[in-house]
Amino acid sequence: MDNYDSLDDLGEESLVIQLMIGLLYPFMLLFGFYIIVNGHYTPGGGFQGGSVLATLFVARYVVFPVDDTDSEVLHTIQKIFLAFIVLIPMAVLFTEVIHQLPRWQSAYLTLMDILIGVQVGFGLGVAVLRFAFFQGVGKTWHL
Repeated sequence: MDNYDSLDDLGEESLVIQLMIGLLYPFMLLFGFYIIVNGHYTPGGGFQGGSVLATLFVARYVVFPVDDTDSEVLHTIQKIFLAFIVLIPMAVLFTEVIHQLPRWQSAYLTLMDILIGVQVGFGLGVAVLRFAFFQGVGKTWHL
């Protein structure tokens, strides 16, 4: 297989893919966070928005298939967000803040959607990167 060290080596057929993903990347990011933040008002939420955010990892891999992302760092970030997802509801449950201040319910749901969305985004991103690079062996497939 060819060694893809730079974007110039990807070939002309990939120029269209690079351009389109470059144009769509900010919109995918914005759409993912839109789904997350509006999740408790509309269909969607943390998991669906996190899945959209995970497409950013897939898009980056399609355009630039180099294993330069440390999936262990992403996995550690995922674990931190998972700890917050467990600890914050326990704190809210035991302190009964939602019952005392019902107007904070919307902020709590938005915070939980953000935590779940980021955790799912990093989790799926780690899964995609590990699958794409076969657990760090360095074998890649190309379009």
